[in-house]
Amino acid sequence: MAALRFTLRQLEIFAAIVRTGSTSGAAAEVSISQSAASAALSDLELMLGLQFFDRVSKKLVLNESGRALNVRAMSLLDAARAISLEFDGPHPSSHFRIAASTTVGNYLIPDLLANYLLVHPFARVDIQIGNTSEVLRVLTDFKADVGVIEGPSNVPGLVLTHWRDDELIVVGAPHHPLVAQQLPPHGPLNLKTLRNATWLVREEGSGTRDAVQTALLPHLGPLKCQLVLGSSEAIRRAVALGLGISCLSRVLVADQLRTGALVELSTELPAISRAFHIVVHQERAMSNTFQSFFAQQQADLHHLST
Repeated sequence: MAALRFTLRQLEIFAAIVRTGSTSGAAAEVSISQSAASAALSDLELMLGLQFFDRVSKKLVLNESGRALNVRAMSLLDAARAISLEFDGPHPSSHFRIAASTTVGNYLIPDLLANYLLVHPFARVDIQIGNTSEVLRVLTDFKADVGVIEGPSNVPGLVLTHWRDDELIVVGAPHHPLVAQQLPPHGPLNLKTLRNATWLVREEGSGTRDAVQTALLPHLGPLKCQLVLGSSEAIRRAVALGLGISCLSRVLVADQLRTGALVELSTELPAISRAFHIVVHQERAMSNTFQSFFAQQQADLHHLST
């Protein structure tokens, strides 16, 4: 068996250079001198017989070989961290990064985090919230360990597993004209009425917008969109002010429905739902830490770790 010509420490420094874009940034991150970081990179390149960065105007630009190594390095480092966490005492700590799309990040992840920290009080969890396209981008760039998105994805290199379903409902303000039109003896709002209504929608790249368009387009055609807003919370507030109607997650509007700030509209539309998916990079294992965090869906996640 051939002896290894590199160390995990060299890969750790290499990965830090990729993340920070410089040997000085990497040195600060892994607590060594800049000269030591530069030497580690030089030794790694010498041992493997390749350059992993192009030196452009004193900047380090990751090249094709570097990108290939980065994928492998992240996988090895993840495995090494998993070993360390598993065998580091009776109450090991952990540190992982979750990227979640807006509804999941604001309304579901906090409950999961609270439950997880009751069992793992020494854990550190960094949560980044953005729209679905942003979540997929940070996973592709290895800037998050695991993601949760609202809807499907066909981004190469990412593996999705179904987590749970989410119901989408049409809502309006109590004083919106359509609220009165849905009451007896009128019955549910028909498709023509909904087609002519003013809708409030999320921005392009949002999982909510994609789900709404997919569900409503066959029945209503292109929506009459007066406002495009960058968060579901902003849409919820605008709907409550009577600026239009919208199709939002029941999770998002549950409190407003209870207080009467919003009203669920009865329509002739079929039931609308979307799937929430957990996403990992294909080169990264779904570790026991992630499975523990999403404990209520343990069976669904099991195949990602095999």
